[in-house]
Amino acid sequence: MGKGVASAILGDPRKAFWHFRRGGVAGLKKYARRTRIAAAGPRGVAAAMTPNSPAVVTDIPEWPLPDPAPDDGAPTVAVILDDFSLLAFRYEWNTVELLPDAWREQLTATRVDFVFVESAWSGNHGAWKYHLTGASAPRPAVVEMLAWCSDQRIPTVFWNKEDPPHYDDFLDVAKLFDRVFTSDINKLDSYRRDLGHRGVGVLPFAAQPRIHNPVRPRSGFHSRGIAFGGMYFAHKYPERRRQLETLLKASIRAHNKDDAGLDIFARELGGDPNYQFPSPYASHIVGTLSYPQMLTAYKTYKTFLNVNSVVDSPSMCARRIFEITACGTPVVTMPTEAIGKFFPHQEIPVANDEDNAYDVIRSLIRSNEHNDRLVHRGQRQIWAQHTYAHRARAVAAAVGLDESVPARSVSALVSTIRPHQIDHVLHTVAAQRGIDVELVLLTHGFEPDAAHLHAKANELGIEKLTLLSAGRDVPLGDCLNRLVKAAGGDLVAKIDDDDLYGPDYLADQANALMYSGADVVGKQAHYMHLADSGATILRFAEREHRMTDFVMGPTLVTAREHALSVPFASQSLGEDSQFLRDTADAGGTIYSSDRFNFVQWRGGSAGDHTWDQTDDKLLATGVVTFYGDPTKHVMV
Repeated sequence: MGKGVASAILGDPRKAFWHFRRGGVAGLKKYARRTRIAAAGPRGVAAAMTPNSPAVVTDIPEWPLPDPAPDDGAPTVAVILDDFSLLAFRYEWNTVELLPDAWREQLTATRVDFVFVESAWSGNHGAWKYHLTGASAPRPAVVEMLAWCSDQRIPTVFWNKEDPPHYDDFLDVAKLFDRVFTSDINKLDSYRRDLGHRGVGVLPFAAQPRIHNPVRPRSGFHSRGIAFGGMYFAHKYPERRRQLETLLKASIRAHNKDDAGLDIFARELGGDPNYQFPSPYASHIVGTLSYPQMLTAYKTYKTFLNVNSVVDSPSMCARRIFEITACGTPVVTMPTEAIGKFFPHQEIPVANDEDNAYDVIRSLIRSNEHNDRLVHRGQRQIWAQHTYAHRARAVAAAVGLDESVPARSVSALVSTIRPHQIDHVLHTVAAQRGIDVELVLLTHGFEPDAAHLHAKANELGIEKLTLLSAGRDVPLGDCLNRLVKAAGGDLVAKIDDDDLYGPDYLADQANALMYSGADVVGKQAHYMHLADSGATILRFAEREHRMTDFVMGPTLVTAREHALSVPFASQSLGEDSQFLRDTADAGGTIYSSDRFNFVQWRGGSAGDHTWDQTDDKLLATGVVTFYGDPTKHVMV
């Protein structure tokens, strides 16, 4: 008996025995797998934290922070960073956190590729407080360390993330570095003038997928209404204050109309009156959260509010816009030039005034469909361009390190017994975008005109096509294993010949592998279209963005190496389900991604499918979402 089964029995003997009676040893193992997966998922807010009562800060658990595990070959970087940036970059670099009284020993003991310092007020958990800015800054430890690095030919980089309002505060220390990055593109000319060189670039904020991702907690996802986390400035930043009061007034109206709830997490409670929220906002303050707690809060509320200290910079906007969107929650913000640059297709809801903000906020707390679609499109933009992996590569490239990343590649694996579906397959694969795609096609029981297929593929823009064939007596699992071995992509994706896949399907699934860290991704929450009635149902909606033990067979995506190490069973029925069981038994993890961009098609002759169920039975497994063409609704 495995440890997992024993643990499940000890945890709830009666339930374990019930599963054993119903399904024998296989049923008991399935129960044990699901128990293990449920226990391993991140904990959310308690069910007792009711949506319409004030939040209880102690009921918001800390989101688990994975240990740093940079990729093999990642640069080793000596850093002076505030806590947020330390957390963001520690998954991209092997970091050495310098200390003012030990930097020489640290840099002598560890060979670093470069030094990276940001406009830190405290730096490395307070060790560098007042060293970089203030009346006595830059202090001797900073000056001496940078001079030593110059002698040792270790490149040094400074990032002023506080531009433009704190340009002058950090200018003197910026002059000591080889390269300087700014958060505000409008300050480039000022730096070139004041530094006397052109080694200046732009480095905006981003999201860190290891901690900012849509993986949902076990409970409490989007269970509460509206939230704001941050500071109130009574004495400065008048435009930011105006924006915040506009959004808070609109949120209070939405709360009064829909009983939605508004919770404010104030970063400064008590003390200096310049940082205290006035009435009527103060009554909505529920406390202060640590950053790991805030990560859980990002997933607890249906919408967060954002304000901007800088509104006229094309490159400067708040961290929270990237972070909260990546976590699966829409951010309502007031206008800023940067929003349109980073999210050019209106992925971030922008409110122009109080009445508009009231409507925008209500639409997000009342409509899950609207909420989820905005977020999904925003996340796609983040994964493509705005992660800290992108930022880390930009910094490394500036000091001469080759940090180019090969384009992601995926092999679409198709085994078909139906010649008339090949054209559909070709058009599906040709439509994919955002990732390098190869089609590996096995004709199962028939020999197509290879020259015609290559010509058609070339006409549609498919540059990589590999053709295989097998007799009808070859089990489907064996056909899939042949496809895996013939694949040239880093990833392999099982594609069915009659289902619908949106043009962003493969890129989205590759992203899901990246941010989830799972061995296999697929869709357990999914749409199914019943052609005879025209109904499209949403099945297993509660399993979206969660670790699981099952996803739909036509949506399996994994690394080619994994598919080689855990091959498909030599069978023609249930080979995909067995692959998932074998993955779990081998200690692998399975992630159910979003519900979009895939439609399982059921219609025509039941014999066309390897599993046969009536429409009534399928309707009983989901909720009818709409009738008619499913593509407009599902392809996001």
